[in-house]
Amino acid sequence: MKSYGKAETEPKIAIEKDAIQSSDESIQLYEDEQKNLQEKLKKLNEKQQDLAMK
Repeated sequence: MKSYGKAETEPKIAIEKDAIQSSDESIQLYEDEQKNLQEKLKKLNEKQQDLAMK
């Protein structure tokens, strides 16, 4: 295994942190979109039930 000096590992760690943060942001966007779609589906189901009762 190659040993890295501190100067070489710090940029690599920064890149990995950026990648993790980017991934976390993508997951949050996905979760927000999923929640939004679930709310829309709930509203559509409520409208469908209202129409079925008429």
